[in-house]
Amino acid sequence: MTFASSDNSSKWCAMKISYNWLKKYIGLSTSAEDLTDLLTFIGIEVEAIEEIGKFLQQIKVAKIVNKQKHPDADKLSICTVFDGIQNINIVCGAPNCATNQKVALAPVGTDLGSFKIKKTKIRGVESCGMLCSEKELGLTNNHDGILVLPDSAVEGTSLADFFEIKDVVYDVEITPNRPDLLGMIGVARDIAAKLNLTVNYPNPKLSEGKERITDLLELENRNSSECTRYLARVIKGVTVRESPMWLQNTLRAVGIKPINNIVDVSNYVMMEYGHPLHAFDYDKIIDRKIVVRNAQAGENISALDNFDYELISSDLVIADTKKPIALAGIIGGSNSHITNETVNIVIESANFKYSTVRKTASRLKINTDSSYRFERNMSDENAVIASVRAAELILALAGGELAEGSLDSYPSPNSQTSIVLRIERANKLLSLDLSADTIISFLIPLGLVVTESSEEIITFLIPHFRKDLEREIDLIEEIIRLHGYNKVGQKTFPQKIMNRKKFYLRRNLQDFLIQRGFFEVVNWPFSDPEDLDRLKLSGEDDRKKCIFLKNPLGTRFSIMQTSLLPNLLKNSLHNINHGVKSFRLFELTKVYLDKSNTLATEEYHLSFVMTGNLQNTFWREKESMLDFFDLKGLSEDLLEFCGIYNFVMSPISRSYYHPGLAVSLSIDEDCFGEFGKLDAKVLEDFGIEQEFFYFDINLERIINHDIVKTKDFIKMPKYPDVQRDISFIVSKDFHYSEIRNSIISVSPKLISNVVLFDEYKGKGINEGCRSLSISLTLSSDNNTLTDEICNKTIDKIFAKLTQDFAIEKR
Repeated sequence: MTFASSDNSSKWCAMKISYNWLKKYIGLSTSAEDLTDLLTFIGIEVEAIEEIGKFLQQIKVAKIVNKQKHPDADKLSICTVFDGIQNINIVCGAPNCATNQKVALAPVGTDLGSFKIKKTKIRGVESCGMLCSEKELGLTNNHDGILVLPDSAVEGTSLADFFEIKDVVYDVEITPNRPDLLGMIGVARDIAAKLNLTVNYPNPKLSEGKERITDLLELENRNSSECTRYLARVIKGVTVRESPMWLQNTLRAVGIKPINNIVDVSNYVMMEYGHPLHAFDYDKIIDRKIVVRNAQAGENISALDNFDYELISSDLVIADTKKPIALAGIIGGSNSHITNETVNIVIESANFKYSTVRKTASRLKINTDSSYRFERNMSDENAVIASVRAAELILALAGGELAEGSLDSYPSPNSQTSIVLRIERANKLLSLDLSADTIISFLIPLGLVVTESSEEIITFLIPHFRKDLEREIDLIEEIIRLHGYNKVGQKTFPQKIMNRKKFYLRRNLQDFLIQRGFFEVVNWPFSDPEDLDRLKLSGEDDRKKCIFLKNPLGTRFSIMQTSLLPNLLKNSLHNINHGVKSFRLFELTKVYLDKSNTLATEEYHLSFVMTGNLQNTFWREKESMLDFFDLKGLSEDLLEFCGIYNFVMSPISRSYYHPGLAVSLSIDEDCFGEFGKLDAKVLEDFGIEQEFFYFDINLERIINHDIVKTKDFIKMPKYPDVQRDISFIVSKDFHYSEIRNSIISVSPKLISNVVLFDEYKGKGINEGCRSLSISLTLSSDNNTLTDEICNKTIDKIFAKLTQDFAIEKR
């Protein structure tokens, strides 16, 4: 039972897929990048991608051509190193460096994570790189000296190429119903089925000795309902040592730390077949007997993660005649694990009830690669091939003699499931027209076997490792998964039932206003023609072109509303009559205009009115009334919130506005809104005797002209901003927005903000002119701005303003 970490942590990767490892089983021509999309399409969610060997690509094979003692340090040496191109000097403190050695060189510029290699002087001698140890390269924990490479290593070759550990690894999440995908072979099988490739399955063969396993070991399974299968093999005379480099690199690629050749093989087979294994030291099993049983209440086990666990009677353990030696399906015990002194081993390949493993692992808070797999209902039959494969590899890498036969407790063999697939039913559900041969070509590579086939039905025998295939609909799901969801033709086109951009704009505007103390009103879309007269609209005004109802409820409801203002003022009067003097109301709905001789236009408008105090009464602050500039600030905030920029405010004259206190909103001379202070006489006609402010925008015009812009993320500046103020005299004929755009055009990347903070008209200023004072914010993402750069920019701004507006600098 392979364990994933030694710190009892729950942070471990559920499954890693190695691109190179997959290529051992299938002739994969798909690039590593394209394989990401392919895995997603076949139902394997890729959460992250890692390039193995990218770090070692920086490290070069080099040769020490000369070594001499450092003149000012007893423990340092000056090595002349040939890196494949030239000789360079390296000051090294490793005790094992010697002339003619092949070593790992980190040249100048190499990024080692915690620091970067630079050319430096050590005790007065220049050093142009570093000779690395195994620990510094992340290969092992050995830091006793530098890594010495074989003489066959070629100078200038990257360490990644020399060790052949360049790989791409995918961190994936496997759905709980697909334990067959928790091994490389299962993933390769699905990819091969999708790409119509052949899988080269391992074909392990064993050479057994003369000694029978029944003479060496005894097996007793006391709980066959929770340990559905237990298979054991014995190998005597093994040599425990470090695994060959290919095995170590393969395990490291999928996130498993190499330990020794025996443990590494069990981990390798687990990642290959997805079935966990465990190896016991045979000589530590008391009475040479393995007992599968429930733990005794209060019984303890010291696990391989260096923690002691107190067990309860529902926990399943692997034991000898005296003590537990493993927690079934979760983690091994420290009293029987493989050490360098181990000579004889027992290979365990078993299967345990998923609920038992899950309960124990959850209660003890142990998460391992083994428990992760057993919790997903592994196949009993998979235990056999995993056991054979592990025994083959151990004999090849550790030597020894395999005892004849195996101990196999399998009291209740599973029978294979058959599923009948109706071809017409599958095609109807998938909106496809697949033949029986095509369906069979999809499912056979997954391990299914056809037992009966006709034009109407196909009967499939389900392989033991696909426990998720239980019904006809499961087979149909496999068909469309391999056929490709993206290949299903579009039978009907979706109806455009809503404009999403308009919908979200309306909802965002409602949220914005409600958060700022507004109340939404909902009025009938009908209006009174006399209300338009109260607004003193001219006969040529579009809002006077009304749509009259054929059967109105009365004169007051005889037209479709052409403006939201009348109804808002009526709502306001109702509130005032009930003693509410300070409030804010808005309505977002359609207005109806008769602009043609056919159908009326229906356009969404947002209108709001506000009156009374600026804020709620508070004893520490003086009351202040709303004014035009409060309205202007709120209007600007609203437009900026919606992503509407570069709009122009221009003074306007309307019959219902107070003279000089109303502006229009436009972009490229296209007016989309207005706001201002309402005229007292108009308010009086509606029965209102206090100040009111009004705002209105046409949402249709905003949407149709694509005025709303998506907000882009802006990084925090790396370098400090510079603030500069400028003042000048300019003609009143020029609008501030024109001046602002002209300033920004001088250097859009450098000028990040332009704010008008003062306007002066009076003594010392010529008639028809005004003095403007503007604050500029200069910023750069590349470097700190110097006075020279800022001054040049200010000079360019004045030159531009003089050219465009004939300003006079103050």
